[in-house]
Amino acid sequence: MKENRFFLDTAYVLALLNPKDTYHKYAKMMLPSMHSAREVWLTEAVLIEIANALASSGRPYFERGIYSRRPLSAGRLPGTVT
Repeated sequence: MKENRFFLDTAYVLALLNPKDTYHKYAKMMLPSMHSAREVWLTEAVLIEIANALASSGRPYFERGIYSRRPLSAGRLPGTVT
């Protein structure tokens, strides 16, 4: 049986997260392939690139409310949507 592997790359993840990205439609079309893959490969370099892109100011990921730029207040957990 042929093994199904999927390499998760920065461009793919960012296109998947950003509906305005040129390749967003294609990234969504590839999502079932990733879900059905026996293995999904990811490198530390890709994780760092994704984190840097998400941490950059003015990114659409922040504007859509996925992450909050407000300082952490009492009773609010890190990473929660506000």
